[in-house]
Amino acid sequence: MLSAESSQSQIDSLLARLNPPQQEAVTHGDGPLLIFAGAGSGKTRVLTARIAYLIASHRVWPDRLLAVTFTNKAAREMRGRVEALVGEAAQKMWVGTFHWTAVRILRREAQRIGIVPSFVIFDEDDTRAALRRVLDELRLDPKRYPIGSLSNAISQAKSELKRPADIPNRSYQDEVLRRVYDSYQEVLRRSGGLDFDDLLMKLAELLSTDTEALAKWRDRFRHVLVDEYQDTNRAQYV
Repeated sequence: MLSAESSQSQIDSLLARLNPPQQEAVTHGDGPLLIFAGAGSGKTRVLTARIAYLIASHRVWPDRLLAVTFTNKAAREMRGRVEALVGEAAQKMWVGTFHWTAVRILRREAQRIGIVPSFVIFDEDDTRAALRRVLDELRLDPKRYPIGSLSNAISQAKSELKRPADIPNRSYQDEVLRRVYDSYQEVLRRSGGLDFDDLLMKLAELLSTDTEALAKWRDRFRHVLVDEYQDTNRAQYV
C-alpha cells in the first residue's frame, strides 16, 4: 500500500480533475450506488477514479476489489487507467469481463456444481459444430432448422437462465428447440465443456444454491463495480 502522505496527494490530484457530482460519486461511502448520466459524460472515468480512490484511501485491498466490464478491451483500458493513477497496486485487482470473472471463480469451485476444473470453453465454431452433430442425431433438417437461429435461441434462453425444461411448449417449434437445447447440453457435458452462456449460468447456479460459496465470494470482494450496468441481462445481473 501507499504511504499516508503519498495516498493523500494522489487523492487530492484525483479529485481535482472531477466536477462536484463526479467527486460525490467517487467518494461515496459503503453501500450501493447507481450512476445515471448521458453518453460521453464520463461514467467510465468516474468508475475508474472510484477504483483508484478506494485503493489510494486504503479503504480496500486491491485483490478484494472486483471491476466488471463488457469487453476485454474495456477491461484492459480500465486497468491501465487505474495503474496510471495508483501504480503497481492496481495489478492485484480483479478487472475483467463477466465471462472472465466467471471462469476464474468456476475454475476454483467447479466440483461444487459437478463440472471439472479443466473444463473446455466452447467458442462459436465449437457451438456450431456441436449443433450440427445434434441435428444429425435428432434427424432434423438444418435447412429447416438453421444452426444460427438455434444457436441464438439457446443463447437467449441461457441469458434468461432458462434450462431446456423451462422452454414453453406452445408449438412444435418450441418442442424442437427444447430437444435440440437438451441434446446440445448433453454434448457439452460429454465433452467436459461449457459455452460462453454456460459460464454465467453455472456461476449463477453456484452462488444461488451453495450458501458456503456465496458467503466466501461475498466476503472476498468488498466492492464490486460494473461498467455499463444498464446493459446487463438477467444472467449477468444475477
